[in-house]
Amino acid sequence: MQAADIIAEDVHALLAATRADVWSALRGQRLFITGGTGFVGKWLLEALAAADAVMDLGLRVTVLTRDASAFRLRHPRLAAARLLQLHEGDVASFAFPAGAFDLVVHAALPASTHAQDAATLVETARAGVQRVGAFATQAGVQRLLHVSSGAVYGPAGGGIPLREDTAWAQPAPNAYTEAKRAAETLCAGSWPFEVAIARLFAFAGPWLEPSGGSAAAQFIADAAAGRDIVVQGTGEAVRSFQYPSDMARWLLTLLVLAPGGSTFNVGSEEAVSIRELAGRVASAAGVGCHVLGQPAPGLAGNFYVPATALAREQFGLVNTVPLDAALHRTLAWRSASQRFQETVA
Repeated sequence: MQAADIIAEDVHALLAATRADVWSALRGQRLFITGGTGFVGKWLLEALAAADAVMDLGLRVTVLTRDASAFRLRHPRLAAARLLQLHEGDVASFAFPAGAFDLVVHAALPASTHAQDAATLVETARAGVQRVGAFATQAGVQRLLHVSSGAVYGPAGGGIPLREDTAWAQPAPNAYTEAKRAAETLCAGSWPFEVAIARLFAFAGPWLEPSGGSAAAQFIADAAAGRDIVVQGTGEAVRSFQYPSDMARWLLTLLVLAPGGSTFNVGSEEAVSIRELAGRVASAAGVGCHVLGQPAPGLAGNFYVPATALAREQFGLVNTVPLDAALHRTLAWRSASQRFQETVA
């Protein structure tokens, strides 16, 4: 099976699992998406493009990107979707696209804690919200979904899932957490449109690159390449991993149905230690697994798992892809992607 076939199967299942009133609310809408060429954005585009093609929704989607040519080169199929228009610019300073828009998904901020100093990252987050908010105001937008992170809660322990009303640990443990908190604070201000916040946790799935710092992505990349998995620390930290087709379905639901001023966790409640995760990936791929036991403090603390009862109770949102299935599908996708790259190299 080719990598694109795996994505197509996932998107087909996503369409079938999405509430009918979500598609009804999206019919004829004009969307603006920041961060649309990243991990979250690509899954949203896959879902929207497929829904538009299957249901003839009349969607129009404008995606902000720093490099439209690079996106067309890397993702020609997505770039050719009839609903898509690429708009070049930086999230803090982009020229406003012409015309009226109905909905905005603001997902533009690096997903990694690496690469940027604290002041730069926080300023980027603030400037992005301010610029996107100004655009949404001018364009007559009705609703904006701000894509945030469970990192806002700060370090957590005690084995208790993080609820939307969990107090933020002080001080912020790193620049990424500080940036996400700053962006949420601005979103809570006074805007002439409804704003809902989605706090994303951890994922395991296609298009998630190990360079972003995800343990699952790193383990899967190593295993797909035939390398043994190495856990530098003790592997005792506990995480949960949502499959991205479920993530995209949740986000589209929240985009059109979440009340203004509301916040929802997006993720999985299926908790697993990093040691166990490494073992599951190694077993699925038939490679070795080594836990070195070296000190390796995690940025999100020892327990980073969301409580998702709010999304479940208000919108019936549950995950359809359990962890083991997510790992097997992602391994298959990564292996197929590597075979394709070797073929064209």
